[in-house]
Amino acid sequence: MNDPGREGSGNARITIVALCLAAAALAAQLVLIPIVGLANEGDFDRVMRPAGLRYMTDVWDEMFYGHVIRTFAIVPAAPSLDGYRTSEVPLAWIARLVNRVVSSNRTFDLRALGSVHLAILLVALALLIRATRGLAPAAQWVAAGLLVLVFTDVGYVAAFNSFYPQTASLLFLLLALGVAAEAIHRGRLKGAWLAGYFLAAGLFVCSKPQEAIQAPLLAAWGAWLAGVRPRRFWRSARGAVWLGALLVAAAAWYYRQTPRVSVRYVGLFHTYFHELLQKSPDAAADMRELGIPPDLKRYVGMHAYMPGAPILDPSFQARFLEIYGFRALIGFYLRHPSRFANRMTRAAPAAFALRPPYLGNFERSTGLPPRTKSGRFAVWSDARLKLGRHALWWLGLFFAGNGIAVVLSFRSASPRGRLFLSAIAVCLLMAVAEFLACSLADALDDLGRHLYVFDAICDLVLVADGAWMARAASRRLFPAKPPKPAPAPA
Repeated sequence: MNDPGREGSGNARITIVALCLAAAALAAQLVLIPIVGLANEGDFDRVMRPAGLRYMTDVWDEMFYGHVIRTFAIVPAAPSLDGYRTSEVPLAWIARLVNRVVSSNRTFDLRALGSVHLAILLVALALLIRATRGLAPAAQWVAAGLLVLVFTDVGYVAAFNSFYPQTASLLFLLLALGVAAEAIHRGRLKGAWLAGYFLAAGLFVCSKPQEAIQAPLLAAWGAWLAGVRPRRFWRSARGAVWLGALLVAAAAWYYRQTPRVSVRYVGLFHTYFHELLQKSPDAAADMRELGIPPDLKRYVGMHAYMPGAPILDPSFQARFLEIYGFRALIGFYLRHPSRFANRMTRAAPAAFALRPPYLGNFERSTGLPPRTKSGRFAVWSDARLKLGRHALWWLGLFFAGNGIAVVLSFRSASPRGRLFLSAIAVCLLMAVAEFLACSLADALDDLGRHLYVFDAICDLVLVADGAWMARAASRRLFPAKPPKPAPAPA
């Protein structure tokens, strides 16, 4: 039997080494000049205005797509123009305080926000690595090494030096899963860990509208980790039940705040006219089946931001956007499964592309051309990209393999093993929900950045798979020695 104290000290050394490597890799990208970031696609205003920041230039080509801007003016805070809310805003507020201490009160250095994101990621990695301390040393090293390799990759890290809400999605999800991993090691989610889990989950589901759909699953899983069971529902862990209900209510409220025009209307227009009807073998027939007025066919193939797009036209809003929603779209695909399969096939390659090809990573002062990509710390994202050629097959293998493993192992697993298997199952379900929400709610040509959290969930499951294989190999190569018999009494 392993000595718990020895296990803990060994894992502490692994954690320290891993965090030092991760901190160095993150600082090399986010803090040291030339920094790596992600250029603005048009979403930064949703965080910058509430955080009291604005550009110091009005030149469109400098602000969008091509290069990263590092210095911003500090101004009075104001609501975002479209009313968008995100839990990334509090992180920007914290970054302003950090900036005041280390830099200037007049200008804001983007590296302050990158440093806040860096610190949160290190906390999440520490939680995940410490939670492996009951495993064989080989499994702990593999888990720690993979976590550092994956989550210090530029595909994830570039967004840390940006104002995209997706960064909050990633960080708060990793925090919630890190707390859950610690609860699994301890055998139950309770006390401060229970509060921490639901706080992180709440900040995650309020980071982007697409994450709100995860609230019921995260609430149910948190209650289950806390010991709530159907047969004794009201006799144990009532706090977890109420926290779960609060999480679902918060997510529902947040989703109702989704900007109607800039998010819902744009998504509906794209998913119908830019995807469903544009890729249809007979757009007129599909429009008749759906009941869409035939004169709207002139919008098929258009993008919401093109000149002449009818998003702001009250007549179009009344005739289409106020009538047709995602329920009608899902019903159509249920009646035409081959069309649904075609859409998923076209969406699948984006699941392996961590880095948007149209967004630059460097400042203009570097002299690099617009939209230049960083070639450093890209081992993981480059490897993932190579799998995109057979994307649907790889996704099928990943989900089927892990799903079957969970089902076959659950009955014979120990209580702690069942908690771990529940984590894999929850991650798989969340990933499916992310993929479907992103693939059905907007145009596929901008899908890559929206799958940021989907990619992270899948990569986290792959890390767990790697640790499991290392554990199995360690047991086979170094089987536990039977305890020595006690000496016979004299």
